[in-house]
Amino acid sequence: MNPEPNPEPTAIPGAADLEEGLRFLHTLGMQSKMDLVAANTRLLALVEELVASGTLDLQAFDERRRKVSEREAARMTREAHVKVLVDETEDKYALADLPQIDCVARLPLCRARCCALSFALSFQDLNERVVQWDYGRPYHIRQRADGYCVHNQAGGCQCTVYEHRPAVCRQYDCRQDSRIWKDFDARVPADPASQDPPTP
Repeated sequence: MNPEPNPEPTAIPGAADLEEGLRFLHTLGMQSKMDLVAANTRLLALVEELVASGTLDLQAFDERRRKVSEREAARMTREAHVKVLVDETEDKYALADLPQIDCVARLPLCRARCCALSFALSFQDLNERVVQWDYGRPYHIRQRADGYCVHNQAGGCQCTVYEHRPAVCRQYDCRQDSRIWKDFDARVPADPASQDPPTP
């Protein structure tokens, strides 16, 4: 009997395959957190019922809880805990009533400070595979070493993926944001010291 022929070698997984795998793992992680919240809710309900019935001494329980809390706080300090965030916007292209701001004319003043803000992308962004996300902080927008979005054109400050920009970028209104402007109408930008990388 002739042996079966060797199967054709499979293609080497690429970046898209890696991204799909990571998204699967992150989805499992989010589901685990939801299950944990449900379990915690049931536990709290049980404790309250035991206290109400006189079966559990509340003072002794609080003391035990304090000790366990301190122990867990120390453990969390030692270990890395990453929170997976996803923007809930379903269709960024369908958004309406977007703020009308003369961004291009103001770039020489503000230097696109809004492009240094950190925020989460949507599943739509991830599926398009145009806007890059930070593999170390899923699914935050990926940023350069200088804090700016990787899609911000160095020097020119313009967006290189403007047509595909995330929902947060489309909806963000900088006019009342003190991190961007001291006075929007007077065209006075905020001091450089206020340019931290917070969320919009």
